[in-house]
Amino acid sequence: MPRRTIERTGSVSGTGLHTGAATTATCRPAPAGRGIVLRRVDLAGVPEIPARVEQVTATERRTALGQGEQTIHTVEHLLAAVTALSIDDLIIDLDGPEPPILDGSFAPYLELLRGAGPVEQAGDPVFYRVQAPFQVTEGDSVYIVSPAKSLRITATIEWDHPLIRRQTGSYDIAEEPFAAELARARTFGFTSEVEALRAKGLLKGANTGNAVVLDDRGVVDGALRWPDEFVRHKA
Repeated sequence: MPRRTIERTGSVSGTGLHTGAATTATCRPAPAGRGIVLRRVDLAGVPEIPARVEQVTATERRTALGQGEQTIHTVEHLLAAVTALSIDDLIIDLDGPEPPILDGSFAPYLELLRGAGPVEQAGDPVFYRVQAPFQVTEGDSVYIVSPAKSLRITATIEWDHPLIRRQTGSYDIAEEPFAAELARARTFGFTSEVEALRAKGLLKGANTGNAVVLDDRGVVDGALRWPDEFVRHKA
């Protein structure tokens, strides 16, 4: 199969979940072999940060790429949509430190990229194949990776909360199942954590319009999109 980019430029604007900064994210077509590259167009020299694991510098409550003032926070929602659409080459321009959180789900970014017209182009995409099962443990989290013909995520989460408890789901990561089963699942958090996280400089832009906020009993404002929206978002 050939590589994929987008045909047209598309943008969304809004507030960053953790930084609270007003930012516009603009997705642009990229030539074959360019890869997924984020650019801070608000900084001198327009520094470029490739979306690669070696660029990850923070993982507490978000994935951050880059260092110092060139850091880009909370890239995971946008990059999940990029992956679901099998886009290989893309330039993402940001005029701030964090893509907007929008409604807290992946759906606005999926709609943005679909509207920009995913298109095939010359060149061979890079495929990673797992040759043998392996396991990674980090804190309370355990990840088991096994060979498969395509990307499929089975996730289990557990929280001592009446709406969550233990939830498990299994999902194929391709455009249509992602759109139907995962895209609208929103990020979530607990009122008991807000003060401590804001003391760390996080959650400056969070509110009940861009996240599922939970107190001890249930959802603070609004309703869940699925009873197991929590594990869908984590997947």
